[in-house]
Amino acid sequence: MRFIKYLSLEVVLGAILYQCFLFEVYFHSLPPVVEVSLFALVVWFLYLVDRQVDIIFQPVQDERHEFHVQYRKFYRVIIGLLGVAIACLLPFQRLEVLLAGFVLLFLVMVYGFAWHKGWLRLEKELFTSVLYGLGVGLVIWVREPRSLILLLPLMALAYQNLCYFTLMESPSDFYSARLKKTEWILIGLISGIYATTQEIFIVLPFLVTFGITYVLSRTASSEAKHFWGDVAFWSPLIYFLHGVFST
Repeated sequence: MRFIKYLSLEVVLGAILYQCFLFEVYFHSLPPVVEVSLFALVVWFLYLVDRQVDIIFQPVQDERHEFHVQYRKFYRVIIGLLGVAIACLLPFQRLEVLLAGFVLLFLVMVYGFAWHKGWLRLEKELFTSVLYGLGVGLVIWVREPRSLILLLPLMALAYQNLCYFTLMESPSDFYSARLKKTEWILIGLISGIYATTQEIFIVLPFLVTFGITYVLSRTASSEAKHFWGDVAFWSPLIYFLHGVFST
């Protein structure tokens, strides 16, 4: 588990599962292997780069950051290899996916610059959540713009998760209030989606991710709970297992 945690693979797997889940809901198939592979590599690349930036500009906060400091050369080799792999896969992508991806990359760069300048302040997590949702759903919304409706609860779940992680690091009335408001928003979004679709297995992954983070946020904090907070995004497995056993 530590290997998965220190390499941020639990985050990558959660993002892939939600991408496949949303693609299956709208197109009744899994996304092309090349698109999934590129997405996985990009998510992994960005998370590892983010960790390396953290250890440069911020003090060591937990075991994962300490591991990144100790093995920074190893991580930088992985980041370099990921960059090469991403470049090799780009020519095999559909044009609209590439264009949307570059637009999103530009937004990520603007976000990174704004964060470095200190302009985002308390809204850093909000912008991160929006970019995360757009990235996970990119191959879906370039084909079907209506899919943005299902990306709203995913963005809210990401924000709930980030508020929880922030509160783990230090108490904050601001994030405590935001966490509670986000929980009510999620209840409304999930209820609305179920009322519209009448499909419990479409809302169940969202509900499970929400429930895990909710329970974790109401219990004593620990380093292990950071890992389980990320694993909460593996909940689309329920949808796929239902599909396997119902056929």
